[in-house]
Amino acid sequence: MEATALELFAFACVGAVIYSYAIYPLFLTLIAANVQVVRDARYVFKKLERRSLPTQELPSVAVIIAAYNEERHITARIENLLTIDYPAELIRIYIGSDGSKDGTNALLKSISDPRVHAIVFEQNRGKASVLNDLVAMAEAPILVFSDANTMFEKSALRRLVAPFGNADTGAVSGELRLEKSGGDNQDSLYWRVEQYLKFFEARIGGLLGANGAIYAIRSTLWSPLRPDTICDDFRIAMHVATTGHTLVYEPTAWASEETPDSIHDEFLRRVRIGIGNFQELVRHPEYFFRTSWATRFTYLSHKVLRWLSPHLLIAALLASAVLSSQSSFWKVLLAIQLTGYFFSWILYRRNKAGYSVPSPLRIPLFLFALNWALLIASIRYATGQYRGVWRRTRR
Repeated sequence: MEATALELFAFACVGAVIYSYAIYPLFLTLIAANVQVVRDARYVFKKLERRSLPTQELPSVAVIIAAYNEERHITARIENLLTIDYPAELIRIYIGSDGSKDGTNALLKSISDPRVHAIVFEQNRGKASVLNDLVAMAEAPILVFSDANTMFEKSALRRLVAPFGNADTGAVSGELRLEKSGGDNQDSLYWRVEQYLKFFEARIGGLLGANGAIYAIRSTLWSPLRPDTICDDFRIAMHVATTGHTLVYEPTAWASEETPDSIHDEFLRRVRIGIGNFQELVRHPEYFFRTSWATRFTYLSHKVLRWLSPHLLIAALLASAVLSSQSSFWKVLLAIQLTGYFFSWILYRRNKAGYSVPSPLRIPLFLFALNWALLIASIRYATGQYRGVWRRTRR
């Protein structure tokens, strides 16, 4: 029996989700392997270098950090930056407190080291506004962005700036290593998969955004952020990509931070990031038109289809419901979908209530929570129920 248009539509929706999560990583690996073979062949036959040469002299850098209610981390963070393996005369640290209500402001005002420029903003305006102000104060060819709760590895800054020895390099993203927790959150596993994708996306010249905990750009490529920008790290790096410069992934430049124990804690963070994702998708169509073929390919496969996954799954569910009246095959498929979503929802509610979830079920639970967060985020973005200011989570 020939498939109807509605049946093809249902399969296409599910297929797009499967492609983004399962097939794309394999496809990306194959493409990256072919790219590496071509580079090796060019080296053998034409003696062309396969890797970028590191910068010969260390550049002056300005480390930019926007903080809000970070009294728990701010002192250790500043100490971490002041003791990093980088010449003292070449590093300046700009930290702005965005109307913090805890002890952050007092701690910043107590700093006397001339390398640290601590600015206390009395009004809470949002991270993007603070970043704009701090960058305007900075005077360095390389801007390094990070978070107040992140800790750099000793040599991270040296490794982060090394790829700027290549004039084509516009931004460099380091690697964030999440410290393990004993909770049910599987973000650390998901993050390792994301690191894998970043590595091979960078190999084909299609790195997407940057890791907000540790990345750097050339100051000449900075573009001021709109005040309500949420995913500032993604926006800053993708703007660099639209200028024709290369985004580099440098996993040896790493930083660490804690992973929340609870999937619900992660859910709150994912909702906010999700709103920022849809904000970028709607506001910046140039990511599809002013970037390299590799970036367009990875952006669609890795980001856009992921962001739209809950909507695609809902569309497939509705199509299955209509088709279930026509054949027993679709009745079975509908039952499988409803059962899977029902039990995932029960697991999520139990986790939110504080109950532990068996290990084999944590990954599907995390994926359910991730897509549920994206669905909520899309609704809030579409209805304007968001603001470009801070929301505290445990990570």
